[in-house]
Amino acid sequence: MLAARELVEARESVVAQVELDLRRLERSATAIDQLSPFHFVVCPRCAQRLDAQTVPEDHCTVCLQADPAEEGVDPAAVREARSALEQQLQDARELMQADAEVLRRARDRSSDAEFLATNLRRQLDTQTGDVVAPRFDAISDASARVAALNGGIDAVLHLRDSWARVRAIAQAAKDITARCKDANAELKVRKAESDARRSLVTDLSSRFTTTLMELNLPWEQSAVIDPKTYLPVVDNTLFESLQASGGALQAGVNIAYHLALLECGLTHPDILVPSILLIDSPRKALGSNRDDQERGRRIYSRFKALTDAYGQRLQLIIADNDTAPLPDDAFSTIELDYTHPMVPGIAHPGPNHTTRTEDGYQA
Repeated sequence: MLAARELVEARESVVAQVELDLRRLERSATAIDQLSPFHFVVCPRCAQRLDAQTVPEDHCTVCLQADPAEEGVDPAAVREARSALEQQLQDARELMQADAEVLRRARDRSSDAEFLATNLRRQLDTQTGDVVAPRFDAISDASARVAALNGGIDAVLHLRDSWARVRAIAQAAKDITARCKDANAELKVRKAESDARRSLVTDLSSRFTTTLMELNLPWEQSAVIDPKTYLPVVDNTLFESLQASGGALQAGVNIAYHLALLECGLTHPDILVPSILLIDSPRKALGSNRDDQERGRRIYSRFKALTDAYGQRLQLIIADNDTAPLPDDAFSTIELDYTHPMVPGIAHPGPNHTTRTEDGYQA
């Protein structure tokens, strides 16, 4: 029946194609009959005149192509082609009707066979119902028991997975507790180290404050060491701002800060600072009145106190244009002038064995 249906569909396609060819032939013949008598003097597309150009007699004045042969537009040939197409259409329709009849008979036979099969199936069900039905009941009961057992197995597997997750969580909690214990121990160690370092900063701040108070600067009200930057903060002014301000306060803060660092480094080996300090012109920024001279004397007294306290453990080198405001035996003095510009006891290697500092920077 499937083959008959496909054959009918093929016949319908052939009929549709012949009808399409017949309509195309009719439209062509109509166009030839309607348009052939006209002589075009204007292009039907662009509306330009056509009589200004030279066109051969056997060519179209519009498209400039050669005219078709006479037999291509012969009315008799057109009628003959139409008759042939009409005959093909009639033959195709007759074949399609014959195939459609074959398909209808095949469908009738299929319906009869299906009806017969339905009756036979009913008779078979009636004859075998008493024998097969109990078996179906037993199969249904067995299937239900199998489903129940599978459900129990799934529940046991789920419970086993749950206990596995519980054990994993317990182990993870145990590991976290151990890590927390280790972290707390390390935190205590770090806190102890931080407290120790904080005590170093506190000691540095205390020494800096004491040294700055000994210099008796009139502008200073409070002085500490910032525990974050380890730099001086005087009267809530940061060290960078103090450096930019200049003057006696800036010089006094610098001297007090570096003396406090030097003393802390000698007192606490954990503070890694050099044990040598070079200071250039400590009294340059001070004035010349009596109070300024007293501050200069206090600065040198602080130098003398450090050298007395730590002796050979430190070295202070002070470059000053004036003599120290202390007795001559308080410091070892080396006087430099234009006649004796070099440190005694150190031989100069000669001009050919030295390099100027600015030349070294350029290299």
